[in-house]
Amino acid sequence: MSHLHVPDGILPVWLWLSGILLALAASSLSLYMVRGMDLKKKIPLLGMMSAMMLVGMSLEIVPIAYHVNLSVITGIILGPWLSVIAAFMVNILMAMAGHGGITVVGLNTLVVGAEGVVGWALFRVARKLFKPGLAAGLSTLVTLFMSTCMMLSIVFIANVDFASAGAHGLREVIESPTFTKVMGVAKLNEGFNFRLFAYAAFGLGSLGWSIEALVTGMAVKFINKVKPDMVR
Repeated sequence: MSHLHVPDGILPVWLWLSGILLALAASSLSLYMVRGMDLKKKIPLLGMMSAMMLVGMSLEIVPIAYHVNLSVITGIILGPWLSVIAAFMVNILMAMAGHGGITVVGLNTLVVGAEGVVGWALFRVARKLFKPGLAAGLSTLVTLFMSTCMMLSIVFIANVDFASAGAHGLREVIESPTFTKVMGVAKLNEGFNFRLFAYAAFGLGSLGWSIEALVTGMAVKFINKVKPDMVR
C-alpha cells in the first residue's frame, strides 16, 4: 500500500532526486555492512524474498485496492541491511514493469526499505513479550501504519505550493501545526483531494494491514516451527 505508483514527471525534481540520492546512500551503507556476513546462505534467501516481494507488490487485493509488500517478513528473515538491498532491487524491477516511474525508485526504496528495518527492529523487541507469530503480526501492523504515514508525507510535500503559502503561513504551521493549518498551506493539484486520499489510505489500508499482518504472522509461526534459525 505504501508503494508509490507515480509516473515520471509528476513529482518535483528536488523531491525525487533527493529520494534517489538517499536510497543510493542507504544501499551503499547496506552493502558495506553485509561484507562480514556468511552470504552463502543469505544470497539465496535474498533472491527468494525479493521474488516474493515482487509478486506481492504486483498483485492487488480487491475491492480494497491493496498491495502487500511482504517487506516486514523480509526484514525478519534477512535482517535490516539485506532487506534494504531487496527493496532497492524490487523497486527497480517494479518501475521497469510500469508500477511507478523510474524517478520514484528512490522514494519507494526508502519507504519499503524502512518497512524492513523497522519491522525487523520491532520484531526483535516484540518476540521477547509474545510468541513469534503474534510478534510478527503486531510488528507488521505498526510498521505498515508508519510507512503509510511516510507515503502520505511524500504525497503531501509534493503538492505543497510554497509560493502561495508565504513565509508567514509556513512559520505558523511549523510553530503550531494543526490539521486545518496544514491543509491551508497545501494547494493540491486540481481534481486531487489529499484529505480524501489520506482517509482512504488509512481506512482501506487498515484492512490491508490486517491481512498482511495475518499472513506474516502465520508464515513466521510456521517458519519458527520448521526452521527456527531463520527468524532468530
